[in-house]
Amino acid sequence: MHLAQDILHKVIDKAGTRDEGRGTRVTYVKIKLGAARFTHLDELKELFSQIAKGTAIEVARIDFEVIPLKAICSDCRTDFAAAELRLDCPHCGSTAIKISSGNELLIEELE
Repeated sequence: MHLAQDILHKVIDKAGTRDEGRGTRVTYVKIKLGAARFTHLDELKELFSQIAKGTAIEVARIDFEVIPLKAICSDCRTDFAAAELRLDCPHCGSTAIKISSGNELLIEELE
């Protein structure tokens, strides 16, 4: 729910309408969202649809582009993609892992 609310506020801010129910109407939004931010995209879409009712983006078509989860090992510098967040490097086994992509939340397009 928190992520859906965060997305809503970011879109409304970017649209330039502070009054969530009036003013500029948004008809299309493209959101780039890192895979580490959610577990079920369909559930996120449904929550977002529910909380957008009565706002400037209530009727907007929303497209989500998922940014794959990638990480880098601080010890051996191996850069790797993961279907899910790993706690160890697949090359050396180190647990000194930093996410390099997949944690983003970007409003890419707005109409």
